[in-house]
Amino acid sequence: MAARPGLRQEAAALAGAVRGALGPRGGRALLVRPDGRALLTRDGRLLLEALSLQPPTARAMAACACSHQSATGDGAKTFVLLLAAVLGAMREGSPRRAARALPAFERRVLERAVARGLRPHLRSAFPAGGPEAELEAAALEALLEAYLRGRLGPGERRAVALLGCELCARCGARRPPALRLLCRRFAQLHAAAAGLPLARSRILPGVLLRRDFAVYCPAGDRLRAVLVTRCLRPVLAAPGVECAVRSERQHRAALRWCGERTEAVMERLRSSGVRLLLSGVKQHEEVIYYAKLHGVSVVECLSSEEVALISEITGISPYDPAGDSVQREITEAAVVTFCQPLLLGSQRYAHIGFSSAGAFQPHCLVLCAPVDAVNEQHAAALHGAFTMLLQLFREVGQECGDESRNGASGVGSGYCPATETQMVIGSIACGSSQVSEHQLGGCRGETTAQSSDFALQESEHPDCTPPASAPGPHSKELNVCTGGTDSAGTHKLCECADGMNESHRRHPVVCSHRNHSTAVVSTATLCEHLGVDKGLEKAGSGVTQSCPCSVLEAGSVLPVGGYFEILLHYYIRHYAKQVQQSAVIVISNVVADALLSIPKALYGTERNGFTKFYLETTEALRKNQPLPVNEKGLESVYCKYQLVTSVLHCATELLNIDLIIGVKRPPQKIEDNDSDDDF
Repeated sequence: MAARPGLRQEAAALAGAVRGALGPRGGRALLVRPDGRALLTRDGRLLLEALSLQPPTARAMAACACSHQSATGDGAKTFVLLLAAVLGAMREGSPRRAARALPAFERRVLERAVARGLRPHLRSAFPAGGPEAELEAAALEALLEAYLRGRLGPGERRAVALLGCELCARCGARRPPALRLLCRRFAQLHAAAAGLPLARSRILPGVLLRRDFAVYCPAGDRLRAVLVTRCLRPVLAAPGVECAVRSERQHRAALRWCGERTEAVMERLRSSGVRLLLSGVKQHEEVIYYAKLHGVSVVECLSSEEVALISEITGISPYDPAGDSVQREITEAAVVTFCQPLLLGSQRYAHIGFSSAGAFQPHCLVLCAPVDAVNEQHAAALHGAFTMLLQLFREVGQECGDESRNGASGVGSGYCPATETQMVIGSIACGSSQVSEHQLGGCRGETTAQSSDFALQESEHPDCTPPASAPGPHSKELNVCTGGTDSAGTHKLCECADGMNESHRRHPVVCSHRNHSTAVVSTATLCEHLGVDKGLEKAGSGVTQSCPCSVLEAGSVLPVGGYFEILLHYYIRHYAKQVQQSAVIVISNVVADALLSIPKALYGTERNGFTKFYLETTEALRKNQPLPVNEKGLESVYCKYQLVTSVLHCATELLNIDLIIGVKRPPQKIEDNDSDDDF
């Protein structure tokens, strides 16, 4: 396996630039903007965008990392570290062979390691699965606090996490439609107030429009509002049509007609109960005059994003009183519960409460901070957190044809994931807190790992994967049978081997019945060991459901702190032994070892911190014991899995580069205008 020396060096340099800001123990970088403003940040995307990168391949790496964070809301720094570890381990052989082996590894090893090995360790953030899945409140808080731990300081993350939880609860954004709207329109659903402490931040009902009232007429509690995107004062001619005025008398008559028409429009609005006019353009002074005369409040010069937000929340279209429609009934009107001006610092807003036509309940977050730069950091962190939460509702599927035909146990063959008893995470004591790297290497020697220095050789034999189950704590899985409890009130459990046993072949409804009668075994103990709030007891009952042709179920989460990387490293090593293609085996070992670079960076400041964590976790897996969890918080497994696949795709593209051409100007189009007569 080989990567060009330049690729390894560039990736290592990028990793060195972001490694110090990784994780809760990471520091902040001071970015000085071109206008002189300073910004303290730990956001990986901002750090990568601030670097003046000259090599085109380095810019491509940074662009891939930033694109991944934009899509999932997380992982720019981890992306760079993992990519640098993967490229750094490729030293000898052909880069083309490595590029061909990476997709094969993803299909034959990575998907199996996640679907069969990692799945029994997963928990669900949903109290009940299905299309109406909703985020559990305690799981939401654990996810937000763990996410913000790597982006904000210890004195800020708790307060910002509570604000995010409250905003989601009030907006009803625990389900995909409302959460998607919150992510897409977050810039219009929050306002910043500098010069105040963070504790003064509030969640206000309604929407804050970043404009002052052109006309404000106090009204009652409930009123109607219309949305317009053009001036209500009529024009004498349509665009492209010439209007000829031959005398001063005709000109005065035309102006008088325009004024009468404008007054008729405002009278029609007033008679229809409309007391608020929301305009995307600046209205003529006659419109403002007649609006004040008829008691209609006006907010003008709204941005296109604010107009789109109002239309999306209320479900109305812009009102256009063209032609004979002035006397028609106004149906495109929104119900407004209140309408008042609001002053935040030196900025004036129009505070308007809309009645939503959908599941989203409009609320606005007012973020307070001593300076604007801190406000920007908090807003960016919350926006990324909501984007990450949206990924929880996504799942990863796979092709099931080969799995079922080969008879392999697992996802496509009636595989039943473990119940709550297998996901109870406890603490185990390590024999010694001082563990050497030599001992760590001995623990890794349990697998038949091949050195990454070997050259990749394509095997002539096809991949023949024998039916096998994952090692460690799941050689025999406990699954909930068809209900019933014993005299002590505990649920009866039945043992089934990994894959589909005879009882499942005879009764395929057993696994589907588990959706409605999943046993909750000592959920209080589960939450206690997990280190999350007790409110996760209900989330624990929503165990990750078994679904054919699925690698990851929606809502899958793991404890934060490097457990995903350790578990995936462990199971990749196991399933790599079942592959007979040498190139895939070598790539598997490279990726498995590269995954350990993430927890190494997380525990880098502690003496022997990573070594102790690695040995405790792998020892618990071998002995079929609960995993040791030392920190509170949860993280989305979908985002982590998507990170690994994105890194593999980026590495594949980089390894396929043969030639780099620098173009200083756009290439000119060359046309062949010669004819046969010229020769």
